[in-house]
Order: sequence, then structure tokens, then C-alpha cells
Amino acid sequence: MLKPLNMQENGSNAFPICTPPSLHSKKTDNGVPLLQKGAINFYMNMPCPLKVVAKIVIGEFVEEYNATHETPIYSPMLHDGHSKEIESELKAARTEDEIPEVLVASGLHTIFSQGFKQRFMDTGIYTGFTCDDALKKMPYEYQKLLTHHNIGIVATGYWSIVCDLTVPLNVPYPRSWDSLIDPMYRDLITVHGYNGKASIAAILLVLRERLGESAVQKLAGNIRHVWHFAEILKRMDSPESRRAPFNILPNAATVQIPSRKRVGILEFEEGPVLAPMFMFVKTSKMAECQPLIDLFFSQKMRKALRRGNFQMVDEVDWREPFVYPSWDFLIQNDYEAVNEALHEEFRKGLRHDAFQN
Repeated sequence: MLKPLNMQENGSNAFPICTPPSLHSKKTDNGVPLLQKGAINFYMNMPCPLKVVAKIVIGEFVEEYNATHETPIYSPMLHDGHSKEIESELKAARTEDEIPEVLVASGLHTIFSQGFKQRFMDTGIYTGFTCDDALKKMPYEYQKLLTHHNIGIVATGYWSIVCDLTVPLNVPYPRSWDSLIDPMYRDLITVHGYNGKASIAAILLVLRERLGESAVQKLAGNIRHVWHFAEILKRMDSPESRRAPFNILPNAATVQIPSRKRVGILEFEEGPVLAPMFMFVKTSKMAECQPLIDLFFSQKMRKALRRGNFQMVDEVDWREPFVYPSWDFLIQNDYEAVNEALHEEFRKGLRHDAFQN
């Protein structure tokens, strides 16, 4: 089913779009450390569309907190720390002193990398935090999953397919995620990505689980472009001849599409692809970290995340359909290695010019 997209343009649903990074820019470390000695250290890896508004909310809280408390809160995101170098530090950490007291992650690449998970999650150094109200609302299978495997979820977003209604079509709309590998959709799909990689690992894992190894290259063969979401949004309903009718995007990006653009969201019976935001807190510092936990469930943070179409975990109806890779697979495998292999397989099926702007 095609759902019309009707976003306001009065600023109530929109916030600054971060600039897409150059695909060929040189990566340098700007010297912002992951941790500050003697502080309550907090690291948060946010989806790009949410970084600006989240930084404002967290920055205001930290400023007020630090003015009235002897032990300050420190977060590298408030100093524009480079996430790539910081994530590398996290994965290289060996002891509790080398990791932040609170870790919030919107991706799987660090927390489900085998070494990090074994050292800090499986040992109980980190406690996966999911609020009690959310756990009570979840079906038993989810309660068991999160508590048994020490996984904390603080919020959820989703990925969907946005249709550019100004592109002429001579094919039917896809009816499911599986149908995206059909050769009839060759060169009709664009996906969000940057720095030479597509950001659709969860979707690729789902398709591979359902349809076999070949599904990854089959989907790649149907993709015309891998562009940063800001570039995709700019080209929708425009004279750009290279735009595609079907655009796989995080909902945090789709809420930024101006209402004047003629687009719609495809809704599948199986639901969108889930994008959890995870939270982990040092077990030994739970009391000291409570103010940060409370911040995330405050009305200010709820409002900020809603602007990016994220729901707090206690607001999610877990009975609604959604798509996600097998939790058992994620828990039992080294995600970093899986993702690298997935990326290589994906690139084999891509057009040679897929990343060209």
C-alpha cells in the first residue's frame, strides 16, 4: 500500500539536515578523547538526521548538571568527536576503565562485534537497560530475549521505501521486502549510504536469511545509486534525471521531506525494517548514571526523538509487524566480520558508478 507523505513545512517536524560527507574526503582525528578521567562518561552514536537535535538536548542537560554537581558528565559528541575513531577505541578496549559509563548505540557494529560483546556484555560489566514499563508491555519472547542476553533498547526507528511519484513507472509497486530482488526493479532503487558503503546491512541480512546468499548480489544489481540521504531528498521530485522511483531510507530522514514534494511511503503487510537504539550502563555505576537514564525518558528527549520518527521503547506496540534479522544470528556471530563479508558481497553486484554523485 502506498501511503501519502504529508510533512509540515513550518519547522515543527523539520530540523537541520547534516551535510553529506564527501566520498573522497581524507579522514583525520580531531583529537577529541572518548573518555575524561573522573567524569561520568557518556557516548552516543546517533543516526545522522538526529545528531543536531539530540546534541542540543543533551548539551543543555549536561551544562545544567555540571554546574551543580562535583562529578561532571562528559560526552565526546558535545565536542564534535569523530565517531569513526571513537568506535575504534571502543572496540579496542579491554578493561572497564576504557569504556564509558553509558553507551547508546543506533547501530550493531560495535555492540555486536564479538570481542566487545564478550568482554563487556557477556561478563555483565555492562547492563543492557530497558525500562520496566517497556518490558511489561512486550510479549514474553521479547522480554526473555532482552533479559537473557543482556540487551537494552531505549528507542526504535524504522526503515521504509519512499516512492518518488514524479518518476514514470512501467512496473508494479513492490509488495514486500523480498520483491526488491526481482530483476524488474533493476536500476529503480536508491539507498542511503556514505563513505563508500551502503547503510542497509539489516535489510541485507533479512533478505539473505529468507532467500539465500544470492539475494545480496541480486538486490545490489537493482540499485542505481548509493547516496547520502540528504542527496536523495534533494533530488526527489526534481529535474534530476538520475533519481530513482524507490528509495530505501531511515524514517529519521523521511520526516525531513518537504510537503511540496510528491512522494509516498510504501507500507508492506510485514511492516518496516526495525532500527533499534540500544542502551548499556556500567553495572557498577548504575546509581551514578541514573540522571542520564532519566534524561532519555524525559519529555524533552522524547520530543526530540519523535522529530526523527523514533519512539521511546515504552511507546512501541510490539504486536505491530516489523522486519529484523534473526536475534539468534546476531548474538551468536561476530557482527563486524559478518558486516564486512556482507559489504564485499554487496559491492560485487553494484554498478561501477553507484556511488557517483
